[in-house]
Amino acid sequence: MSMLAVFVQIEPGRLAEIIEDPSRVTELLDGGESTGGLVKGPLAQAGPVGEMTELLQRAPKILEASMAIMDPAMRERIKQRLAAAGINTDAMTAGGKDADALLKLMRERGQALAAMVGSQQSPKAPNNSGKAGQGAKISLYKAWHGVHYLLCGEIEPGSAIPSQAVMGGVEVGEDLGYGPARYFEVDKVNQIAQALSTASLEAELIVR
Repeated sequence: MSMLAVFVQIEPGRLAEIIEDPSRVTELLDGGESTGGLVKGPLAQAGPVGEMTELLQRAPKILEASMAIMDPAMRERIKQRLAAAGINTDAMTAGGKDADALLKLMRERGQALAAMVGSQQSPKAPNNSGKAGQGAKISLYKAWHGVHYLLCGEIEPGSAIPSQAVMGGVEVGEDLGYGPARYFEVDKVNQIAQALSTASLEAELIVR
């Protein structure tokens, strides 16, 4: 049994109804195994494609610089995992075959994640009374903790806004197996959206 993260965008009125009657939180989730945050407002704002392409091209140098200051044991584990994918980090230079292999791996993983996220989204159904006040839904499936670490570099949730995006929020309702569902009020969602829109965030994710 695994913890699956589901985020649902809801209107303030719907949130108020759920706070008043927490049993209704299950209406937002697919399957009894899932727990997730209830989000009101923008889920995230993606940067321009050109910026991501530029960051991908710089990834070998960013990775090399990051590994140089890593704990030796962590550095060795990363080298071994990349070697298993056919990437020799010792020989990796911009434009070399190992750099190209790293970029290919990153693109493939990114496309796979995008496809998974896209398949998990549920559009708003205005004619369904059970969906009233509900907007976009997105599932991180089992990748929620990896996404949390990439956003903040921490294992546990902290006080920084990026650290709250996945593992923060106010608990509501009963334990669903891995704790209750959690929600953010609209002002907190706005803070998180701004933090996820900073120009440096994508570079930080690549380094981590």
